[in-house]
Amino acid sequence: MSVRGFLGPLLVGLFAAFGLVLGLARPGAPMRASSNRTAAGPDTAVSGRTPAEEKAVATALVAGLRPASDDDATDSESREELRALYGDYRPYFVRGDFDSDGRLDFAQAFVRRDGPEPLFDVAVFLGTAEGFAPPLWVGRGLQLSAGDLTVDRSVLVVTEDVEQDVSSRLRWDPAERAFVDVDAGSEGDDGEPWTGPDGRIGTTA
Repeated sequence: MSVRGFLGPLLVGLFAAFGLVLGLARPGAPMRASSNRTAAGPDTAVSGRTPAEEKAVATALVAGLRPASDDDATDSESREELRALYGDYRPYFVRGDFDSDGRLDFAQAFVRRDGPEPLFDVAVFLGTAEGFAPPLWVGRGLQLSAGDLTVDRSVLVVTEDVEQDVSSRLRWDPAERAFVDVDAGSEGDDGEPWTGPDGRIGTTA
């Protein structure tokens, strides 16, 4: 057999083997991409909360309360500016290290389902080694439709109206094991009593 006659069948065989390898490799590519997506960290919910945060919020739900969502916020020029500034702007959910222990905490507003005007209760969930501690209620019956929650270092800022910047600033007091109003001074005033949705009496401190 001549060299030319030998090379012809060899080249055909090589092309056939190459085509077989390509055919086998193509179905594997999507599987690798899919496994990469599965290996990624846990996705946050539509609310912006992680599964651990969702679990903590669920422990605070009682009759007449639901977690506030972005749709509960009334639109305004200042609100649009905040959305443009922060991108992923959540008016009623914010993270921070409020008790300065190195663990991430978060604050969440809840909407009361009773009454003609929407009223909001605000709770802080302190991070623990196991997840989050039970909610600490720092505000009850607030009008926050025009407002939001933000963080200034370790201070929780509860703003009732983003247009007028009417705010309360709350900081964790480790001695009192409670949140106190930064601007209230040192008189030790506990504030006006409120009745919680579960019927218990308390104060904002």
